[in-house]
Amino acid sequence: MVWIKNKNVASAFHLLILATATVLLLQYAYTYRQHNILYYHISNFKGKMVDTVQDHFNMTRIHQLQNITRQFFYPKKDIIDFKDHEIFLEKCNPETFTLLNSTKETCNVTHTHVKQYKNCALVGNGGILLNSSCGAEIDAHDFVIRNNLAPTAEYSKDVGTKTSLTTINFAVLWRVTNTLKRKRKDNVELQSLLSRLSETPGMVFVYPLGIIGLENLKAIDIVMKDKGIPIVLAFSHRSIMTDKRLLYRKLADTYWNLPSTGVNTFALASTFCDKISMYGYYPMSTYHNQNVPYHYYGDPGYYGPAHKMEEEFAMFQDFHSQGIIRQVIGKCDSD
Repeated sequence: MVWIKNKNVASAFHLLILATATVLLLQYAYTYRQHNILYYHISNFKGKMVDTVQDHFNMTRIHQLQNITRQFFYPKKDIIDFKDHEIFLEKCNPETFTLLNSTKETCNVTHTHVKQYKNCALVGNGGILLNSSCGAEIDAHDFVIRNNLAPTAEYSKDVGTKTSLTTINFAVLWRVTNTLKRKRKDNVELQSLLSRLSETPGMVFVYPLGIIGLENLKAIDIVMKDKGIPIVLAFSHRSIMTDKRLLYRKLADTYWNLPSTGVNTFALASTFCDKISMYGYYPMSTYHNQNVPYHYYGDPGYYGPAHKMEEEFAMFQDFHSQGIIRQVIGKCDSD
């Protein structure tokens, strides 16, 4: 211990220690309060969400839908753990998902990190999410599914930050691979990507468009291990976009030559989620006489003419009215 003989200096020193301790205590109290507020909001939304689930969803209709979608999608073949890619290619036919030495026996060497979940949030990238205050409600779900690594941190109030699974298209897969190859630590795009991938440890990062992307996933896997980023890479035995016309004939009584990624992601999610709330799926350019941007994060984008977005939206509206899904459009209750 250091003894200070000058009483004035000693007194000033003690006051400095007291002031420092007070500041630290106030900072701790503020941080603790903010943490409790955040925890309260998420817990509060979870309680409200459970009440909404009980009031809205029709489990009989949901099971009827699952009986159809499970004929076309299955997590063990559409969200395959990347660790299984070598044995999968060695022993299985990617096209039929059968063992190579059999035309009937299902490929049984794959695993998936996806389980069965009671309630899921399926979050699209639509501009309808801007100023929605849906973030806490989204994050309160057991499992949150997003698309194409859309940014969340700067829009957290509206879209939340939790990501349990993200699906990516080939353009995003290519961009991620090329960005991760950059070596300079001061590269802004690289650091932004690494930060996004680190936001939710254990996030399943799935390329659902077949084995054509395996080489890219290998490159990503190497960097993720090197950086110690705990995400789970996954792939599909073949593209989830392939030949789903019969599925939507059964679901919507129509043929779509090219169903959108969003509607296929919904169909896949329905096989492992019992109750799905959908956010950010709104293809119209206006809502309540206000313009709605294509994406909530500023990318202008556009709806390709090949997709029947308004017809898909009508299907989701019908499912909502039947209690099969809960479609959230506009503002969420932020109390």
